[in-house]
Formats: sequence, structure tokens, C-alpha cells
Amino acid sequence: MNFDFPTPSSQKLKTTIPSRLIEVASKLPASQISLPSVDKVLQAIQTGNERQITSLEWIYCIHAKAKWDKQNPQSSYLTSKDIWRIAINNSWLQKQLLWRLALYHNNQGEKVLAKSLADSFDIFVNSPLANTLLPVRILLALRTQEPGLELVKIACQQNLNYSSLQNQLHHDIPSWIEKLNFLKYVSSYFCKLVLPTEQQVNWLLTCLDEMSVQLQLESVNYLLTHVSKELASQHPQLVDWLQRNYRNGAGWNLLTEQAKQALREWIGSINYNDFQNLVILILERRRLEGRAKEQLQKRKEFWANYSNRFERIRILIPEDYFTVISGRFRQDEDVHALQKDGSDATEVCIFDFGSFLVVEFFHGRGSETRLIHKSDEVERKLFGSLPISIKRIRNIPGEAHDHVICWQWDCERWLRQNSILPNEGTSYFKGLPERFGKYNPVTGLVTPSLDKQRERDFQLQGWRKVISQLEREARDYCNNI
Repeated sequence: MNFDFPTPSSQKLKTTIPSRLIEVASKLPASQISLPSVDKVLQAIQTGNERQITSLEWIYCIHAKAKWDKQNPQSSYLTSKDIWRIAINNSWLQKQLLWRLALYHNNQGEKVLAKSLADSFDIFVNSPLANTLLPVRILLALRTQEPGLELVKIACQQNLNYSSLQNQLHHDIPSWIEKLNFLKYVSSYFCKLVLPTEQQVNWLLTCLDEMSVQLQLESVNYLLTHVSKELASQHPQLVDWLQRNYRNGAGWNLLTEQAKQALREWIGSINYNDFQNLVILILERRRLEGRAKEQLQKRKEFWANYSNRFERIRILIPEDYFTVISGRFRQDEDVHALQKDGSDATEVCIFDFGSFLVVEFFHGRGSETRLIHKSDEVERKLFGSLPISIKRIRNIPGEAHDHVICWQWDCERWLRQNSILPNEGTSYFKGLPERFGKYNPVTGLVTPSLDKQRERDFQLQGWRKVISQLEREARDYCNNI
């Protein structure tokens, strides 16, 4: 079905007047549209009617305040102070101002906020309700000449890495602004801490994990050359992170020579601390007296001269009291129980010196130090496989050294012949009387008198018989299992 509607002529369109609509409109009450203005907002503040200011009026006021200030320079700062005072108890207005203040300090200036509002921020800061807020502390940092240095201090105090700082701020101020990135200041700030806590060390590690490859490398080089090994040894998680990420592979090759040497010393120091703690525990547990106690302390002091050289350490404890004593070590330490095999009960320490492994037996018959050339198979047996026992260790091919009279002098020579040297710069051996402790890198320790050497030879005869017997027992045991 088709419908044909007549087309109105142009004449009718021009002459038709909506008289009925005009008549209705003429009877409506008069109305006025109120446009936002800075003056209106300021007047409401001055008369105590700030609650009547709409969100639209606040936004317009903040936007137009810079232009208004130029026209009213004498009142610009005072009126901005009034606005900040209102913001103390107005969370919506507070957020609007803080957000723009962050952008202001991110090189956007008066495009986003009047200078008078930026300059009068201290009115808000000095309020007890505001001065502890994280966004406020961040904004104060952004106002300084070196915001990164201030930000890293805040981040460390709040235990926030870069990502968590952004998450904390994203509702209050723009968390993406460039000046918020403090990561390049992390290592230098950490090195200024006198006695860093566990939390601060863990914070450092989370920050290192966030860095770019290049920034992390620069930070690690700085840390290794500005933190003492004594301090590092108190924080094994830091040493462990560095060992995991930079001791082997590409990371190691990128370190400076100074940093490499420092990392070697850090690793050695933390491993020596584990050994030292074991000696202390044994002295407490076994309540040794006389020569037995003296000999154990001398071993602790002797190996202190090699503390920077330890790459790894493994601690083995007799099964009978492993549960009691093992709880005194860190969870990440390589501490295990020795399987019973009929041997005299003794603690054992295995030191990794790179090309060689040194095994130290603390008690019992023999009570020797064994030097074993490292190989994949030996490393698997001594550092990887369980169970492990005294006889299994003694059955591994190697050389044994005594602990009879003058053993330090001969042991140093023995180790030096196998390229195991004391800490760099050693001129005196700890644990020896001054007369015998002088050390020369070429000739070693002072040679004992002929009488002492004769006494040593005599005692060695009995020790060698004991070691031969123990090694035979070890072979027989291992051949029969």
C-alpha cells in the first residue's frame, strides 16, 4: 500500500508561527544559568559555605586559578592557602589537588596547577591528618632537587620496591611519572646504612630483581666495592643472591675485577662463619676440655687465614645428635647427618677451594684433614649424594694431613704446594704465637726448630699407622656394601 503525503510548500514553512508554544513558554517562571567562577568559589570559602561548592565548581576553580592569580597577584597565595585548608577535611578535593601537584612537579607546571597552589602545599603538609600520608611524603620528595634520593629513603622505610610503590600510589597520584623511579639510587643508599636490618636487605634484593640488566650490573658492582665482607657475612641471603646471579656464567664475566675479588671474599667469609659457628656449637655440645678443646680452637683459627677462599662449605653431623644441633643453623645451609658406619663419631666439614676439596675431621682416631682433587664424581659424592658416612668419605682417593705438633707449619706448606693460598695480604697467621706466625707468600711460615721437627716426626709415625688402619677399614666397608 502506498501513501502519498503532500509536500509542504516553502511559503507555508516560512509563515507558520508556533503561537501555542510561545504562549506556554511565556507563562514559565524566569530562570538563570549559574556558570562556575573562581570568585564564586573563593567567596563561598570566605563566608564558610564551602560545603555548597559543587565538584564542577572546584574543578573549574583549580583549572582557572593560575589565570585568576595573574589578575589578583596580592591575593593569590592567601586564597590558595584557604583552598588547601578545605582539602584537609575534603578527601575528594584533596585527591584533585595532589594528583595535579604530582603532574606539576613532573615538568607540567602551571598547565595543570597554579604556582600559588604548589607553593602553599605546606599548609596541607603541616596538618596532623596529612603529614604521614605516603602520597604527601612522595610529593615532598618530588619538590627537592634530587627526588630520587628522597624517594629511595621513603621506599626503604616503607619496605616498598618500585612496583609496590606504584600500586600504593595509583589511586592518589599518577604513579607513572618519571621522577618516581628511584631504582638507580638503591645501591648507593643501601651502602650508607650503618647496620642494615634483614628487612632492608630483603628490600634491596627485591629492588635488584626489578632493575634492567645494565642498571642491576652497575648496582652490583657498586655494592661489592662499597660493602665490607664483615657486614655482608651477617646477611647470607644477600651473598646467596649474588652467588646465584653473578658467581658463574655471563654475570661473572661482566663484573669488574675489583667486584669479582670482593664477591670471592664475601662468599668465603659467609662460609667461614658457618664453619666457625659449628666449632662453637661443638664446644658447647661436647663440653670439651684440655687438649681436645685447644686443638679444635686452633683449627678454627687456622682456617680463618683462608676464609676468603671458601667457595662452598658442607657440614656433616653425627646422626645421634643431628636433630638437636642442626636447628642452630640457617635453613639454607648445607647441613646434613652422617650415616652410622661404625666409625668414631665426629663432625666433618667439607671446604670447596675450586680445584680441590678439603675435608676436615674434628674428632676420633685420625682426626685428619684430607685433600681431594675435585671431579664431577667426587663433587657428586661429597656435595650431592645422600646418605654419606665417614668411611665413604675416607674411601675417596686423596691425601691426608695430620694434626700433631707443628701441624700448622706443614699444613700451610702442603696447601701452598697445591695452589691453595691464604687470604690475600696475609702477613701473620692467626692462631699462632707471634714468633711462629709470621708469613711469607713465597717461603710460608717460620720453620720450627730441629727439636720440634724431631718431635713431629716421632708423633707422625703413630698417626700414620692409625690413618692406614682407618683407610683399610673404609675400603673394606665400601667393598662390602
